[in-house]
Amino acid sequence: MRAVLSILCSILITLGAGCAKVESPVNRTSLTFPNARIAADAVGLDLGVSQLDSGQDETFEEFWGLLDQQELPLDLRRNLDQNGLRVAVMSANVPTVLNKLIEDQIIAPDVMNEFEKQLSAKGLMRPQPRMLSHQRISNREGQAHKVDTSEVHSEASWIIRSGDSQTVGFGKLVQGVISITTFPQGDGSVRLVVLPEIHHGQAHPRIGAGQGSFLIESTQHITPIDELKFEVSLRSGESLVIAPTKDVSEMGKIFFGSLQPTVIASELDKGILDKPVPTHRMLLVRVVQTQMDDLFSDSNLNEKLTTNPRF
Repeated sequence: MRAVLSILCSILITLGAGCAKVESPVNRTSLTFPNARIAADAVGLDLGVSQLDSGQDETFEEFWGLLDQQELPLDLRRNLDQNGLRVAVMSANVPTVLNKLIEDQIIAPDVMNEFEKQLSAKGLMRPQPRMLSHQRISNREGQAHKVDTSEVHSEASWIIRSGDSQTVGFGKLVQGVISITTFPQGDGSVRLVVLPEIHHGQAHPRIGAGQGSFLIESTQHITPIDELKFEVSLRSGESLVIAPTKDVSEMGKIFFGSLQPTVIASELDKGILDKPVPTHRMLLVRVVQTQMDDLFSDSNLNEKLTTNPRF
């Protein structure tokens, strides 16, 4: 009977008619495709810039105390500190306090002005995101990726200190940028070369070469700060954290400071300020994938750094 039905179906299909499919008792298998692998010299990075406010100083210091600052030589940390910057490494076991730092800021009703209360009553008030930017990139060996860490200062002066010597600079439309170059190592670790840069002045056209053709791009004047250049080795899941020192001064203000006036903690405690204001930023650079992860199927690529949906 099954043979007869099959013959009838074949005839009807030939004539353009439809026919119900005759199921046969065979096992079905689904097709699976291997996960995409990155290039042999590439590294997957998560890059995030977070804006902190004056009500988070204590929480930030708690977070910083849980990081490893010994990954960098003492003389380098002293030099960075002298210039208002601090750097540490966060392990793959992310401190839970990080979620408090970068969760969206919700304005409490008791500190809202009348206009904000009206917006809130209509459901139009949105939490203020503390994660200003987040991107996941694949970076090739020796390739530099630049992250804008500061607002654009209308004008600013700076002093770069290196031991007993110092270099003075001034510019308009000043922005702090961190350049990150990656070098995958044979043992699965990644060497990051970090170079702070000051971008300033009006953008001007510049001619460059790329892929066999000439490119014209508009860029500001770039001042690399070689005195503050450093290297650090990370493994998958580990993160580099860069932030200003407590006083948010020197280069720390250029790269991570706020355009808002400096807020004294006692002013907030005394109620002189009705709500927290931006104080400084921090940069998170997390290694999420290397070629070694691909080879041994142990990649952290899909593991989220925090519960914040913006990161």
